[in-house]
Amino acid sequence: MTDVPDISRILTLVFTDLADSTALKTQRGDQAIGELIARHRGHVQRLAAEAGGRVVSWAGDGGFLIFETPSAAVLFALRLQQVHADEPDLPGVRTGIHMGEVNERRGSGGDVEGLAVDLAARISGLARPAQVLMSSSVADSARPRLDRNAFSRPIRWCAHGSYDLKGFDEALEIREAGIEGVA
Repeated sequence: MTDVPDISRILTLVFTDLADSTALKTQRGDQAIGELIARHRGHVQRLAAEAGGRVVSWAGDGGFLIFETPSAAVLFALRLQQVHADEPDLPGVRTGIHMGEVNERRGSGGDVEGLAVDLAARISGLARPAQVLMSSSVADSARPRLDRNAFSRPIRWCAHGSYDLKGFDEALEIREAGIEGVA
């Protein structure tokens, strides 16, 4: 079998995670929460496909996705935020987004690797339930491309300042996007 070379390209990377899922499993049991996680995953897969994204991997209730553009990734995240708000029995979802150059391993099912992946994961770790956090490069690219009327309410943008993220030598500017009244 011939090795397929890695492809280096710029992608927008998204990490999602259900808030307080471990506590919910303790309170309600694995099976009950497993049904919620399955429903959440169904929403993630559907919304990612609608926005032109792809789920790279799952870990428990968290997902790692890729998108070709920052605006598609932010639109996906906001739609996921809206779905979770519309279904109150679903726990809040935390989302982190970053863009950067990565290696996509074609021969291994499309694994994506690189420093940008680690940064996206760290940004996700900063998010609270119902928060969509992103690097400033994602916000600067996505904001002018998202239709203000994409939702029944305005999209709110805010800056959270610079954060020192574990393992990185430079602080990263963090921004947030959210649907008014939902985030």
